[in-house]
Amino acid sequence: MSNNSTITIACALCVGTTREPYLEATLASIADAVDALVVNDNSRAAQSANAPALAGSAFAARGALRVARHPFVDFADMRNRAFAELASLARSPDWVLFLDADEVHGAQLRYVAREILPRLDAATASVDAYTYHFFGTFRWITDVARRFVFYRYRPDLRWVNPVHERITGLHGAALVVPYAYHHYGNVLPPALLARKHTQYYELGNAVPRPPREDEATRDVYLARAAAVRPYRASHPASARATLAALESEFAEEFAALDAGFERARSPARRVENALRGALETARVELRRIEHPLLYRAPTRAR
Repeated sequence: MSNNSTITIACALCVGTTREPYLEATLASIADAVDALVVNDNSRAAQSANAPALAGSAFAARGALRVARHPFVDFADMRNRAFAELASLARSPDWVLFLDADEVHGAQLRYVAREILPRLDAATASVDAYTYHFFGTFRWITDVARRFVFYRYRPDLRWVNPVHERITGLHGAALVVPYAYHHYGNVLPPALLARKHTQYYELGNAVPRPPREDEATRDVYLARAAAVRPYRASHPASARATLAALESEFAEEFAALDAGFERARSPARRVENALRGALETARVELRRIEHPLLYRAPTRAR
């Protein structure tokens, strides 16, 4: 990849024992916006379930991939170990992309990385955007939430909190841009979702105890059916092959969830969810008014 900007951008990613079904799409979606990728592999396996996706990525092809292996302790430790690998790069990055292995970006990420970041002065320490949070299937979302995306690199930054980790040591303001990307981490078989939520619970997440993996059914999704609303826009190009494969593999399960979500949508609930969606969309669009000359690309990731 040719980087014509004046800055270097890296990404510090973490993967674990379980195969990440969206990882290939995730890596493809950031390849044109990120110069170097470092990965903290927590699987304790010589050949982890995620190794093929990493080896087949554009980062591996151009020699821009570095993988380190560390046992999982908690989420802050996981992030800190990934972040520490940035110091070993031939050139320290100017900015770092914050990314999970179940998030897929759109083409606008390159615009933010190559056109906006180089124009920000030292008073801006981070850039936030928005995320569509999918739930159950690829046709439903819970919300469009503000999300931490880029931050300036400093070797003394640290992550804290064993679960719901957050970064400390940033000095400066956060710029919020009207860009939305896609989070698919809650579109998993119920047993895998239960495994993930159990891990959060055991690290101190203050929620009721999740069901065991062998007890998890689609009810873990249907219990929140009244809170979801339809997603009617397009998915990122990088994700479409992955989503089609998963749609085929879990067709029966997805159809049952779609039907259950539809049944839970009373007329009053439809109006409530529509209003909530309109407010979230307006919140994103208002960011254009704040900085009319800074962000001129389309809002939605494609």
